[in-house]
Amino acid sequence: MVDFETAFKRPFTDIKKLVIGIVLQVIPIVNLLALGYQLNCARTAMSKDFKLPEWEDWSKLFVKGLLAMVITVIYLLPALIVLIASVGMAFFTALGARGSNIIAIAMGSIGIGALLGFLLMLLAAYVLPAAILSYVRDDNVGSAFKFKAVSKRAFKVDYLVVWIVTTIYEITLIAILSVIPIMGSAAGAFIASVTSMTAFGEVYPEL
Repeated sequence: MVDFETAFKRPFTDIKKLVIGIVLQVIPIVNLLALGYQLNCARTAMSKDFKLPEWEDWSKLFVKGLLAMVITVIYLLPALIVLIASVGMAFFTALGARGSNIIAIAMGSIGIGALLGFLLMLLAAYVLPAAILSYVRDDNVGSAFKFKAVSKRAFKVDYLVVWIVTTIYEITLIAILSVIPIMGSAAGAFIASVTSMTAFGEVYPEL
């Protein structure tokens, strides 16, 4: 069972490390360093070490963050392809249609594609933490695409609970902090990610 209290408190156990993460989170491309750090939080949580990792091995953090981003994009590709294809089909369908039905036909085509794309995107968002933690555990990108093993871990009750709790927490925190210009959303994203990676890292060995 995950100790959510520890996961929620962890980002605030070292304010200096937290501030560094928030500042890096704001800067495009550089924020891959923050993502790499969040993966380190998951890795240490797997061994029940809940002290915030040191900010070190910057090149390694960047590479880890970049690879995690690549994994994310690949998992989201099916949803993106469906969404793009649905818009394209709607366009060509509308070109071949006549009269007042053009808009209805186009919107119908887009609606079906959008629904399917949304479902695929939701599935990808659900499975992604398990895939990324497989990469973190083995330090091997290929592990993220062992779909049978990833799915086996993702469709467990403990994983589902962690996903629901951390998703609600992330959405709520970012929504609240986004009232602060620029830094608010970055702070919310970094804090929530450290928390979620801690929770997922703790539960992962038990799945």
